[in-house]
Parts: sequence; C-alpha cells; structure tokens
Amino acid sequence: MISEEWLQFLFVAVPVLSLVGTWMGLRTAGRLVQRRREDRQADVKRGADERGRSDSAVE
Repeated sequence: MISEEWLQFLFVAVPVLSLVGTWMGLRTAGRLVQRRREDRQADVKRGADERGRSDSAVE
C-alpha cells in the first residue's frame, strides 16, 4: 500500500503542478495575443491589406 507521506505529496504536488502549467500557458497565450496585435498595427502602418499583402491587386 502507498505510504501516507507519498499520498500527501501526491495530493499537494499534482494540483500545484497543474496550476503552474496553467499559469505558464496563459502567460504564453497572452504574449502571443499581444504580439499579433503589434504585428497587425505594424501592417496597417505599412499599408498592407487584411490578407497581409502590400499590393492589394495581387490575388
């Protein structure tokens, strides 16, 4: 049978690691959203259309 200390460790470690992983994922997702916003703003300043092309006549 599993020792009591090992069981307590699992009951603490698993949720903590899950929270840390979720926090890191949300940080990464937030950074990606910010980077996309900055890229879109830079595209608008350069005059690119919504397809990401600077020449809107190109299909």
